[in-house]
Amino acid sequence: MGIVYNTSMSPSKNELVSAWLPKQDFYTGKGTPKLQHIGGFRLEDPQGEVGVELRIYADHSDTSDVVYHLPLTYRDAPLPGAEKYLIGTSEHAILGKRYIYDAAGDPVFIAQARQLLAGKTTAQHHSESFTDEPRIKLKGQTAGKDAVIIRKPVSSASAGDGVIGYWENALGQELTGLVLRTA
Repeated sequence: MGIVYNTSMSPSKNELVSAWLPKQDFYTGKGTPKLQHIGGFRLEDPQGEVGVELRIYADHSDTSDVVYHLPLTYRDAPLPGAEKYLIGTSEHAILGKRYIYDAAGDPVFIAQARQLLAGKTTAQHHSESFTDEPRIKLKGQTAGKDAVIIRKPVSSASAGDGVIGYWENALGQELTGLVLRTA
């Protein structure tokens, strides 16, 4: 399991995502989002090279409080052929320059999401090193399937097979819903 560094990044993940999100076809807000990180988990790269973090954000730019699921990968060098997935670069205070990608275009994320669906890897806590995240659950027949990112998860008794994630609402109540579905 990986280390979660308690340090700064410049620009921050929220700043990079806030600039990138309005350009995406699934963004329903108007103007610049006001993002709050409200949940998620991490997956481990078996090679220890790529950070994989599935982040859930609330957008408080209007009264709708839309929830977005934005899996990210972090690399120490550009990923060849993935320019359209590059969100930006950031200086990590410990690790140096990081290339941050929309994980949908990163083969490490794709492989690890498939391993998660197969029950061959476990989700890790989004902010605690060396800690499994037991709130992440598999639902239905997921083994041998590819994962599709649900960009706007909703709290419900999720229809379909996949990965159930969690997040908190504005009152601090934990909500759950499908964040990855099987393909």
